[in-house]
Amino acid sequence: MYAIAMNPIEIGPSQEFSFGGENFVISLVVKDRPPSTSAAFTIAKNDHYIRVYEQLASAFSPRSILELGILQGESYVFFDKLFKPLRMSAVEIKPQPVASLLQYLSRTENRFAHFGTSQRDGEMLRQIILRELADELDLVVDDASHTYEETKASFEFLFPLLRPGGIYVIEDWSWAHRPDYQSSDARFSKRHALSNLLFEQLMLMGSTSLISEIRVWRFLYLIHKARGAARSREISQKVESDSIFDHIVSRGKKWSLI
Repeated sequence: MYAIAMNPIEIGPSQEFSFGGENFVISLVVKDRPPSTSAAFTIAKNDHYIRVYEQLASAFSPRSILELGILQGESYVFFDKLFKPLRMSAVEIKPQPVASLLQYLSRTENRFAHFGTSQRDGEMLRQIILRELADELDLVVDDASHTYEETKASFEFLFPLLRPGGIYVIEDWSWAHRPDYQSSDARFSKRHALSNLLFEQLMLMGSTSLISEIRVWRFLYLIHKARGAARSREISQKVESDSIFDHIVSRGKKWSLI
């Protein structure tokens, strides 16, 4: 599952770039973000995200990818062109399909997307891995809810099914520590910080041999599943009720979510 080095993507002065035969335009402000079209996909990832994924693709070549959160389909196409997997699927909670992505899927083999599907739907995720990803899962990219509860639920189900040596990515983990999220009426003000999950995963790494490395940037982090770790359950079986976080040992002490 290793790849070779590639030339860096060149981003133009208007935040546009072409890659793998597709055009992209970087747009980070939600209210000013144009929709993706057949001419160009609007991508909500800045240069920092792109460079991290370029670096990852230079050393890692997943056979199968599952993306949580599609938005306008831009990152789906970007990851497909960057990693060139054999199979790829994705889920999106919003029910309205993205026309430009559907057009792309119609001309690309073994590519799937599911709209109106929650990242917490373990049974649906199981069916996707089994039927669409050929019972393989090498890379998960979670760019969905960015909330602690939903993101943790996905990780609890998917990480045990990730192949040894696979990578699990969680984006936008640090929102609760940004200045614009500090007021009582800010978005997610009633929700637990997603950084709680990162701390729990660090404790899991210290408590078990399941995780070999966690690499953290301010805007995302990568969890490397240990090569010696095996799947804790067969994908063809029903979802179990136990949690991977039950394996954390912490001297019998509890900690509080923020």
